Amino acid sequence: MYTNSQLLHEIVTGQWLMDFSDLVQLRHFFDNVVAKGEDRKKEEKPEHLMMSFFNEELERINPREISEIPKGSIAFIKAIGPMMKYGGYWFLGADEVVAQLDFANNQQNIAATVLYTDGPGGSVAAINPFIEFSKRKRKPIVSIADQSLSLHKWIPSAVADYQMADNNITARFGSIGVLSSWMDFSKYYEDLKIILEEVYSDHSQHKNEIWRAYKDDPEKGRQMLRDMQLNPMAKKFQEAIRAAHPKLIEEEGLLTGRTFSAEDAVRLRMIDKIGNLKEAMQIAQGLAEMSNY
Repeated sequence: MYTNSQLLHEIVTGQWLMDFSDLVQLRHFFDNVVAKGEDRKKEEKPEHLMMSFFNEELERINPREISEIPKGSIAFIKAIGPMMKYGGYWFLGADEVVAQLDFANNQQNIAATVLYTDGPGGSVAAINPFIEFSKRKRKPIVSIADQSLSLHKWIPSAVADYQMADNNITARFGSIGVLSSWMDFSKYYEDLKIILEEVYSDHSQHKNEIWRAYKDDPEKGRQMLRDMQLNPMAKKFQEAIRAAHPKLIEEEGLLTGRTFSAEDAVRLRMIDKIGNLKEAMQIAQGLAEMSNY
């Protein structure tokens, strides 16, 4: 069973590959759900019950058992909404999506996977499970997206062989960047006449050094955070996008946080085409035939 404790760990300690306006919503979640003591849980389900299946004729099927999945099937997996490393009732987890990807990857009768993404991004910690999955991936994956922003752009770039937009109206791509956000309660505690004391060992001079520097000199602390954590992560993000898109046209803003329409994403070689789910499945079938799986 998953609980909100894992989610809170990421909210409190994490860095973010996410549009800032969506990140702010996590504060609303914290104030109105977790702080009120709600701790809803969801039951775990077998991996094959967490996805959809389509047969060779691209007709949706509903197998009751793994043995009922016909040869040449396409798995359809969704990655929708803000994503954390660990799944909970309120948010999708990389652990859940990767479990589905692994299931499809390991089933003899599943020829390929279509991954649908629609989200503003999520926790930095959520990307590594997808990177690790890419090292054991044996079958084609086609991604199709509405919003593919920040983490939701890195995910298909890590695992997909072909990337698409599912429309040319709301679909957007990009927001390639990293941020960190926190709330400073020092003034609040000061008004309550609460004094927070910290004493560090003489042998722990680098522990919490960014936060300690921030308290003495906020701009110095922010720059340390940029230099030591955010900038290296942003560079890794940029390198991952370049590696996944060798013909990428690096227009101003493309790798530094701007977002782009589906048409511009195709023009800049961020994605391969604009299409629909059926086309994505047809491409997945073609890739599977080419790979002789």
